[in-house]
Amino acid sequence: MDSLQQMPNIGAVLADRLRRGGVEDAGELRRLGAGRAFEKIREDLPEDACTHTLLALEGAIRGTRWTAIPQTERDTLVNRVLG
Repeated sequence: MDSLQQMPNIGAVLADRLRRGGVEDAGELRRLGAGRAFEKIREDLPEDACTHTLLALEGAIRGTRWTAIPQTERDTLVNRVLG
């Protein structure tokens, strides 16, 4: 099984939120992309966790810590999804 928790940035809590939102595994997360997966769990997130969670999902898809994503790309993603 392609476990969500084997991906960078995804621990037990985020993996559980993703599963409750209908994202069952890493393959589904990759197919959806960070923005669409984030929208599936957004209502379940504390407001102060939104930016970090979105970036964590993008990093997981890329196979890296979210802090390794260049700042300009982070800004673009956050502006596109969170407006």
